[in-house]
Amino acid sequence: MAFNQTQFFEDLEKLTIKVLEKNKKEDFIFDFLTLLDVSKSTITSLKKKDVRFNVAANPEAGEVANKHRIYFKPIDAGQDLAKALTEVINSPIINQHKIRMVMVTDFNTVLINDTKYDETLDCDFADLYKNYHFLLPLAGLERAREYSEHPADVQASEKMGRLFDHIRKLNEFNTADDLHALNIFLTRLLFCFYAEDTGIFKADQFYDVIDRTTNIDGSDVDSVLYELFEVLDLPESSAERHAKPTHLSAFPYVNGSLFEYQFAIPEFDARTRRILLECARLSWAEINPDIFGSMFQAVIDPEQRGSLGQHYTSVSNIMKVIQPLFLDDLRKELDTVVALSNDNRHKNNKAERLDTLLKRISQIKVFDPACGSGNFLIIAYKELRKLEIDVLKAQRDLLGSNDNLLGLGFDSVVSLDNLYGIEYDDFASQIARLSLWLAEHQMNVLFEQEFGASQPMLPLKDSGHIVYGNSLRIDWNEVCPNNGSDEIYIIGNPPFGGKSKRSSSQLKDMEVVFKGFKKIKTLDYVTCWFYKGSLYIKGTNASLALVATNSINQGEQVSLLWPAIFKLGLNINFAYQTFQWKNSAKNNAGVHVVIVGLSNKNIGKNNIYTLIDDTWHKETVENISPYLVAGSNSVVESRRSSISGNSTILFGNMPYDYGNLLLNTEEKNELVLNEPSSEKWLKRIVGSDEFLNSKERWCLWLVGINNEELNSMPLVKSRVDEVKSARLGSTDKAAHKLAERPHEFRDLNNPDKYIVIPSVSSERRKYVPIGMFDKNTISSNLNHIIPNGTLFEFGILTSIIHNDWMRLVAGRLKSDYRYSGTIVYNTFPFSNATDEQKKNIENLAEAILLARASNAGMTLAELYDPDKMPEDLKQAHSTLDDAVDKLYRLQGFDNTEDRLAHLLARYEQLIEAEQQSKSKKKAQKKSK
Repeated sequence: MAFNQTQFFEDLEKLTIKVLEKNKKEDFIFDFLTLLDVSKSTITSLKKKDVRFNVAANPEAGEVANKHRIYFKPIDAGQDLAKALTEVINSPIINQHKIRMVMVTDFNTVLINDTKYDETLDCDFADLYKNYHFLLPLAGLERAREYSEHPADVQASEKMGRLFDHIRKLNEFNTADDLHALNIFLTRLLFCFYAEDTGIFKADQFYDVIDRTTNIDGSDVDSVLYELFEVLDLPESSAERHAKPTHLSAFPYVNGSLFEYQFAIPEFDARTRRILLECARLSWAEINPDIFGSMFQAVIDPEQRGSLGQHYTSVSNIMKVIQPLFLDDLRKELDTVVALSNDNRHKNNKAERLDTLLKRISQIKVFDPACGSGNFLIIAYKELRKLEIDVLKAQRDLLGSNDNLLGLGFDSVVSLDNLYGIEYDDFASQIARLSLWLAEHQMNVLFEQEFGASQPMLPLKDSGHIVYGNSLRIDWNEVCPNNGSDEIYIIGNPPFGGKSKRSSSQLKDMEVVFKGFKKIKTLDYVTCWFYKGSLYIKGTNASLALVATNSINQGEQVSLLWPAIFKLGLNINFAYQTFQWKNSAKNNAGVHVVIVGLSNKNIGKNNIYTLIDDTWHKETVENISPYLVAGSNSVVESRRSSISGNSTILFGNMPYDYGNLLLNTEEKNELVLNEPSSEKWLKRIVGSDEFLNSKERWCLWLVGINNEELNSMPLVKSRVDEVKSARLGSTDKAAHKLAERPHEFRDLNNPDKYIVIPSVSSERRKYVPIGMFDKNTISSNLNHIIPNGTLFEFGILTSIIHNDWMRLVAGRLKSDYRYSGTIVYNTFPFSNATDEQKKNIENLAEAILLARASNAGMTLAELYDPDKMPEDLKQAHSTLDDAVDKLYRLQGFDNTEDRLAHLLARYEQLIEAEQQSKSKKKAQKKSK
């Protein structure tokens, strides 16, 4: 029989109540094992202290150890639970008998350690049942676990999260100053944890102070930490330091402002002290500073603890930003110099070129104006340090000696002082400073391993210029001065914030940044950093590369943002086309992004990176368009009418019926059965889902009905009354007006025939499936319709050239295509065609409809799935594609880029002709 978790929860609650209220402590462990379905014979043997079953060290003291399952140790009130737990965990019995969990309790508090994951549950005994899920492995129900690249990262965030929770329970943090003090406190703890595991402090130095010099009840932990933090800010020569107890004065002087100011330390109790010691016991040397900020973000927000990966930017993704921006160029220069002959170094200037490269590296400034916890700055710093080490190795090889490396004295020339950041969140900015110090220590260790010496970690030096504030309101030149000639690289992953997801304060930020722009509400919040960054690097030696939602290079946003940037004299010199921003930590974030690099230089060798079959491919082009394809900087602007003078495109019909005018097939049949006269008012309705997946749905299309007819159908009338009531009760003014005609949809577009185009279509499809309907089918507002559209228009719109245009200019819903009448259809340059050519296209379009019909039983979604598309349909499309291409150019096109270049040129011609026509009409009107 399967283990019943609900029953276990309820029975465990009853058991804890019985133990506490009736003082049945001696029976607890045996009753507990009974709940886990342990056999009666085994429990009887355990009670008899049979050593074949009870392998505990002290069974006479009430200890019970069941092989492969649990070691139970009761202790008296007032004893050190954590110490008792540690003693049992370290006992050889645990490994020898593969004990899964160790439980120690004084029946006020219970500690349970899961030896498989070294995780400890610490709760009141009365609350044990609330944590029943922790105990489920004892019943054979293993907990699902996912890890980041480093399992210690997640474990640390979870344990620190518990510490934070208990600190918040014991202390009040109501003001901004209180929260700032807490942020500083957690940052200092993190430094101490990391320092004692990486050689900055002596091994276990911090742990031992807490373990050996503070009371078990935690009452003096705050005062001990206060004194310790005070000592860490006292120079070694300070008389005040030497007056402290030796266990404190033995700690080194830290400096670097980390412990400069004394803040109130939170109060602790016994449990909080235990969790603090657990945190200190973790192996912090295994945890990368890269993830500290994400880890602590999860610590502070409990909802994010299971989603650590959503905030951790993986190294591979950061490298996509900094490699093409500056690292590749530096590496290429180093490789070129290293390849030069050592024998001809006086002729080829190898030594001088290495010197020049080292000097260049030492002067590079890296600036992240939305730095968060500093991930981008940390990785940039590490990569520059690695590059520096390789330059020094080349110099050593050139000298044939380790002697002093050209007088550098083994001191790194890459300084944290050349890193700059702005961050809106106080805690994140604190963690960024700390993480940079720890990253410096990591790189100093690498430096020492290679060259035998390095600068000492302590006292700490400057940790970069990390400014706490609103990046969009601060003058960036005040943070990172740009004199025009300095080599500065702006990097980062600013907050995205689409139209529906930004706050009123963010909108005000946008108004400040885009002052003078006519239309900004359509823009994503992230565009602020692109435009402000563009102003910052304009006409200088600085460049930038930022991560953004892919929407900034699609749809209407392109015409709103990019012409203003190009007007500043900037060019896109590299770009990563749309990809999913996945991370390697506990869970994955799934936002679709692009990476865009901007520079004042246009060297005609710009790189576009495209993900094909999970592999990145690089293409070098003369110019990268704002759509992140090869092409000019021209943009396509939304318009209300077709640039080619074609038929008007409309949205389908929005019911605005609150579910009363729409019916599924069962509801429709029932209505007709009960009110046969309603059948004449029922029409099939198709939204994009019904259209693509052949689903049946119906609507009451009551256009033209009179009151007498409506009243003769009580069931229909009831539905109409519900619509009226809902519209009148809405806060939407438009709904109130529509209440005057409650029997009708908001829109009444029902032409005799029409072309239908779904608003959203999968990115996997080569062609957006479109169709043709007559007036007996109503299209909902989830489709676009072209009233009285012809087979010729159907052929053009379903061809590859129109689909390529759609992929270029359309917006996206995640990564799916979002078809738009104003930005896709109305801007599409239709080709001129003779009557004979039109007839040919109509015949080929009809062949596509016939091919669909010949594969009856397949939905449009299946027919246009690239893995399922039938051969006859593929061939029909291919023949049509070739014919439509030749309408534009007799020789057709070789590829998508060729088509788009032609279409953009034609679009520009049509716009120019339109403007000339308008100017001519204006002049004629003026002359009259």
